[in-house]
Amino acid sequence: MKLQIKSENLRLKRDDLNVKNDLSDDDFEPWAQLNTLRADADQDPWRKYRWFNPSCIPITLIFILIFVIVLLPLFDPITENPPHAVLNGTNYVCTDKCRIQLVESIPEGLNFSDNSPKFLSTYDAWSILLNSTKNSLDIGSFYWTLRGADFYNHTSAWQGEDIFKKLMTYGRRKKYQIRIAQSIPTANEPNFDTQILTKRKAADVRSVNFPRLLGGGVLHTKLWVSDGQNFYLGSANMDWRSLTQVKELGVLVTNCTCLAKDVAKIFEAYWFLGRNDSEIPPRWPEFYSTKFNVKSPISVQFNDDLNFNTFFSSSPPPFSATGRTNDLDAIVNVILSAEKFVHIAVMDYYPLIIYSPKIRYWPFIDDALRTAAIENKVSVKLLISLWGSSRPSEDYFLKSLSSLTSSFKGVDIEIRRFIVPADPDQAKIPFGRVNHNKYMVTDNTAYIGTSNWSGDYFTDTAGIGLIIKDSNNDRKDNDTTIVTQLTSVFERDWNSPYAFEL
Repeated sequence: MKLQIKSENLRLKRDDLNVKNDLSDDDFEPWAQLNTLRADADQDPWRKYRWFNPSCIPITLIFILIFVIVLLPLFDPITENPPHAVLNGTNYVCTDKCRIQLVESIPEGLNFSDNSPKFLSTYDAWSILLNSTKNSLDIGSFYWTLRGADFYNHTSAWQGEDIFKKLMTYGRRKKYQIRIAQSIPTANEPNFDTQILTKRKAADVRSVNFPRLLGGGVLHTKLWVSDGQNFYLGSANMDWRSLTQVKELGVLVTNCTCLAKDVAKIFEAYWFLGRNDSEIPPRWPEFYSTKFNVKSPISVQFNDDLNFNTFFSSSPPPFSATGRTNDLDAIVNVILSAEKFVHIAVMDYYPLIIYSPKIRYWPFIDDALRTAAIENKVSVKLLISLWGSSRPSEDYFLKSLSSLTSSFKGVDIEIRRFIVPADPDQAKIPFGRVNHNKYMVTDNTAYIGTSNWSGDYFTDTAGIGLIIKDSNNDRKDNDTTIVTQLTSVFERDWNSPYAFEL
């Protein structure tokens, strides 16, 4: 009824303008036809029942256009509260009692002291999601090598093979729907696992073709979303080495619909772009939009503890819908919002665009760190991996940062390289034995991401960051939060025998 009234009002306004402005008949010819049809219907009582008339087609098209352009935005679903979130003044508050756990993969043979912090393993976290899912499981991934047979048989592949077996079993039995969005396979990464899952009808798989869509890049995200309620986000690829031979870090979040539904929108963007005929929209539909970002985070209760301002960031910018903070902007904001310290643990650190025909300088994170250290007198520590694939040029950029220490009073930048040791047998495993972490922690914020820190990962590669800021200013020294736990992980690694001065 409301639509009819609004449509009639629009017609009357048009007619009124027609009279007042003395427009020509051609200007509103369809509206004139409409009036003629109505007059004829009054004269011929049977005419109103002749609903199919060729002359009605332009009238119908006009009404459809009016509905789409003028009236449809009135029914925008994004104006409503997001699932399991309520407005408290101008800020959103999550109504769920969310549970969050740090998740790690500690490579075989990497041993910390007995009193070091220990957390849930990646294998256990994935198993929890597989076994507890009831309706749907969505996985965003780079590549798939869960089985030893994919490229290198090793006794430590058993955890990956067990995850693959569960995916196959649950998918074939239709215990729940499994959708996988992955980077398009290549000759070096053929993704035999997902080929098998597709062939056995255990999962629906789509591949995002970054070279076609952006001219380069990959889907580098590592995300699981279960039942729109639980999720894993972190550095671990769908690779058996990520469970037993590579050091990884992420989070398992459960009973948290407010966040799971929000990060699922990023997966849905991947799923859409995985269609063969897909194109990046000039403006993403509102379905993909978010209310939670760096300017308006949602307040979440984690582990019965209140006041954690939270949001997801994403890259690359063309994949971000309205409201979503770009990953680079989120990282810079976390660095510049620190008051005491910034601790960073990533595999690669380059202020460059390195995966392009021409290497380009890309200084944004580097500039933020220098600003934090020099202007804000924040202590900065970087723990960067050193392994067989590290580029020699990385050292020069790291030394450039560390050389600022003591250049002025209070400037403190320290850098160490982390080496995962390998015995002769482990050394044979291709692309293993590396600290693959991608996180940052400050005195007030935890950032857990899926991207390495070079420019390419923020310009044309897909990744996600989870930002959790503790807004409680009255913490006691012995309070345990996700921020303090992540700090303990960094300090454990920094002070371990595996960390070496630059």
